[in-house]
Amino acid sequence: MDQGDYLLTNLLPGLRDVRAPLSTGCIWLLTLWLILEDRVPTPQKAHGVWASLYRLGDLIGPAGVLAAGAFLAYLIGAMLAVRVVTVNAREAPKAARFRSGGTALTPRVSRLAYDDLVSFLQDQERLPRPASEGTAAAHPEHERGERLVAGLAVRDILGETRQLRTKLLIASYDLFNEYDRAVGEAEFRKNVSYALVGLTATLSWLQSPWWALLVTVSARLYIAALGSEQAANDVIVQAVVAGLITPLSITGASGVPAVPTRRGLQQVRGLPSTE
Repeated sequence: MDQGDYLLTNLLPGLRDVRAPLSTGCIWLLTLWLILEDRVPTPQKAHGVWASLYRLGDLIGPAGVLAAGAFLAYLIGAMLAVRVVTVNAREAPKAARFRSGGTALTPRVSRLAYDDLVSFLQDQERLPRPASEGTAAAHPEHERGERLVAGLAVRDILGETRQLRTKLLIASYDLFNEYDRAVGEAEFRKNVSYALVGLTATLSWLQSPWWALLVTVSARLYIAALGSEQAANDVIVQAVVAGLITPLSITGASGVPAVPTRRGLQQVRGLPSTE
C-alpha cells in the first residue's frame, strides 16, 4: 500500500462521520431559511445583531461566510442526527420484530445471515436442532419455543454490536471497513430522509401541497437506510460464524452464558436433565 492509499484509507472513516451531519444540517438550514426569510432584514435596514452579522460577513468575505455556514450546518446536523449503530443492548428490543404470528423474535438481519448464525449455534450445541416433521406436528409448542430461543440468541449476539465492532477492527480491518461503510450509508440515508420530511412539510405549508410528493424521496431513502443497517448486521453475523470474533453471549460473562447451553436445550425440549 503506497502513501496515497494509506492516507485515503484513514481519511474515509472520518469523511463518513462528517457527511451525514453536514448534509442534514444543510437541509435543516435551508428549511429554517425558508421559514425566516421574510423576517431577515436587508443590509440597509439591519440594526443590532443583524447589522453586526452583515459587517462580519463583509470582513471575512464570501469564503469565510461559506465556511461559517458549513460549520453551523454541521452543528445543527450533529445535534439532530440519529445515530445508527445497528443493534446494541438497549436498542435490541426495539430493533427486533416478530415473525410467524409472534413466535419467532428476529433482529434486522437478512434471512441468509440469520440461518447461518442459527446453524453455527446449533453446531456449538447452543441451540436445538430442528425437530422432525412428525415431532413438530405432535409438539408444536416445542417448535415455537425453539424458534423463539433462536431469535433471542441472535438478538443477544447483535446486542453486543458496540463491543463486537471493536473486536472486528482488531481481527480484520477490511471487514470492519465494510461494516463501517454500511453503517455510514445507513446514517446518511436515514438522517437525510428525516431532514427531507421537514423540508417537504415546510414547502407544502409555504408554497403548494404538491410539494408533499417529495415525501416519496424520503420514504425511498429510509428504506435504503434499513437495507444498509441490515447489511451492517450481516457483516457482524458472518464474522461470528467465520470465527473472527466471539460474542460474550457464547463465551459467557461472569460464568453465565446468555445463549442456552446443553442443559438449557433440554429444558426447552422438555427432556430430563442428565446432570
